Amino acid sequence: MKVSTLIFTAFSAVLAGQAGAQAPQQQVMRDAVTHEDLVAQARKAAQEKIVPTFKPPVGEDRVALTRPKSLLESSDIICFSGMATLVPKGAILHTPKGVASRIGMQDGARFVSWGDFLNANRGWIVASSVSRAQAEGQEALSEALVKTFEKEARLVVAVFNEGPISVLPVKTPAAPATAPK
Repeated sequence: MKVSTLIFTAFSAVLAGQAGAQAPQQQVMRDAVTHEDLVAQARKAAQEKIVPTFKPPVGEDRVALTRPKSLLESSDIICFSGMATLVPKGAILHTPKGVASRIGMQDGARFVSWGDFLNANRGWIVASSVSRAQAEGQEALSEALVKTFEKEARLVVAVFNEGPISVLPVKTPAAPATAPK
């Protein structure tokens, strides 16, 4: 027991000597910001606020050239039995002669959602699922699917995730230009 007390006393003396060798550093104390200070800073910032000025783009505005004029211009209307719906242009894959008169607006028809219109007209409309790559024109529709359209007596509309989608023509890669010899 005497040995442990002696060791503890020596250890305490060493620690006290180290603490005395280093001068304690003064910590800088600051006042806390009050609500009034924050309000004053916010008012000052609001008064000094600079409104950014935007310069018009130089050259031709390509977005304005490709932007559709209206929703109706970029859509086809399917109408039957007093109901009408919009589908994107290019979404109708096959229109048989018997239902061609149902493309376009009819007097007195009211617009409904695609899902409601499809459910009410399942007898003469069929939804054909396409992949995103097919809709973007990166992949062609399968020949077997296109052949089934020839025999189909119903209107065929391309859908992706249960919604109508336009199908772009297949993009053919440009042939590399041969260098003259």
